[in-house]
Amino acid sequence: VLVPTQELTALKASLVELQELIPELTPTIYVFDLDTGNYVDVAGNAETPAASTIKLPILVAFFKAVDDGRITVDQTLAMQSTQIAGGSGDMQGQPPGTRYTALEVATQMIINSDNTATNMMIDLLGGAPALNQQFVDWGLSVTVLRSPLPDIEGTNTTSAQDLVRMFAHLHKGEILSLRSRDRVLNILQRTYNKNLLPAGVSETTLSYNKTGNIGEVLGDVALMDLSNGKRYAIAAIVQRPDNDGRAQELIRRISQTVYQAMNKSVLVPQSTDGATETDSPLPDSETPDPATNSQG
Repeated sequence: VLVPTQELTALKASLVELQELIPELTPTIYVFDLDTGNYVDVAGNAETPAASTIKLPILVAFFKAVDDGRITVDQTLAMQSTQIAGGSGDMQGQPPGTRYTALEVATQMIINSDNTATNMMIDLLGGAPALNQQFVDWGLSVTVLRSPLPDIEGTNTTSAQDLVRMFAHLHKGEILSLRSRDRVLNILQRTYNKNLLPAGVSETTLSYNKTGNIGEVLGDVALMDLSNGKRYAIAAIVQRPDNDGRAQELIRRISQTVYQAMNKSVLVPQSTDGATETDSPLPDSETPDPATNSQG
C-alpha cells in the first residue's frame, strides 16, 4: 500500500537543516504524497516510543471489527476499575460501571486522547496480542502494544513510516468499508489538539491527526487535504530531553516546510485535446494542554 516512487531530496535537505538547528532533538519524519508516491524519509523506519499515536491503529482496528460484524458501534461498554487511567482524558473522573457506547469510547480515545477509553478499547478488541497481530497483518513493522495507557515509560512503539502507512491504507480503502473509513476520518478531524502538524498548514487545509506526548517523545501523525487537490500523509516523532518544549516548534516547522512544498505541486487541469491530468513536479527541491501533558 505504501509504494514509494521518488524521494523529494530538496525537501528532505530542508527538513534535515531544521533538525541541525536543535541538535538536542532527534526527529524521525516520514512524508508520503498519496497521489504520486513521492516521499521523504528521515529515519522514518526508526522504532520510537509511540505515546498516544498508537491510538490511530487501535481506532482502525475498532472499525475493522465493526466491519467484520464482531462489534457494533452502539453496543454498550461498562468502564471497569482496572481500565481507569490517569493522564489525558475525562472518563477517568467517572465511577466504575459507567456505561458508554463503543462509538463514544472510540471517539474519546482520539479527540480527547482519553487513556481510560483506550484501555477499554484494547480490552474490547481482544487485548494487546490480538491487536499486535492485526498490526503485523497491516505491515506495521515496529508498532507494538506492550502496556496499557498511559505508557509513560514509552514501552509501546511505532515509527513515523508505520503511522503514515495507516493513512495510506485508509486513503486506498483497503482495510475498511467506505462508511467506516469516513467515520475514522470524521473522528480524526475533530481531534482537540491541533497545535502540532495542523499548526503548520493553511486554514483552508483539512487536517486529520493524532498526537502523542510523553516526557521523552512528542509526535503527531496527520492526513492533509490541501485546497489545491493534493493529499499527503505526514508523521513527525521527536525524541527529546524530558518535556523539552522546543519539540513543539520543531514539529510545526517541519509541517510548514512540507506544506509549502506540497502546496506548490498543483494538479494541472485536463486540456481540451484529451491530454491526461498530470502533476507538475515539485520544485526539486502543540502547545499541548498542560492538563493533558502525560500521554496526550
